Amino acid sequence: MNRGFTIIEVLISLVILSIITLITSNILKSSLDTEYQTTNYLNKIKDINLSSSKIRRDLRQIVNITSRDFYGNNMSGSFVANQGMNSIIFNSKISSIANDVSPIKRVEYIYEEKQIKRRQYFSSNPYDQNQFIESLILRNVDDLSFSFLSSNKWHSFWPVNNASSKQIPRLIKIEFTLDKKSYTWIIEPNISYVSQN
Repeated sequence: MNRGFTIIEVLISLVILSIITLITSNILKSSLDTEYQTTNYLNKIKDINLSSSKIRRDLRQIVNITSRDFYGNNMSGSFVANQGMNSIIFNSKISSIANDVSPIKRVEYIYEEKQIKRRQYFSSNPYDQNQFIESLILRNVDDLSFSFLSSNKWHSFWPVNNASSKQIPRLIKIEFTLDKKSYTWIIEPNISYVSQN
């Protein structure tokens, strides 16, 4: 006699199959969630490293020349960071496609609306404060602060005195919080001189 499967055997095999499917789908979902979190974390690390590289490049190509404000008056120094302003202003050597344009451009890093932004003006002494190229360096930044080393002491502004107005800080420290993690960058401008000629 040719017997088929009983209803109980079919139900038991369906229950076993559904348990295996449930376990497999949970493992797959967990793997996908982990992959998503890891990818986001790695992208965040990549963004931080890229941001650090951009800032370091600008500061290592710094040019120690007197700057003028937008009205033609001399600024307080060749590197300026006013207390409480959360910005730094300096001139940097930036390669250009055209050889007939000066490679020295004013660069400003500014912290506003929880973002670090880079502004590059078209000359070292721009006359129009609205003529710049702005790029976003980092977003969702909390508690940004700049510090500058002079005479083995950290200062929250630059220049710290009349003598330092013609100097570049020996070290520049940038501290910030991003997604509840604290970061500190200490950058040494790559210059072989400390004062203007």
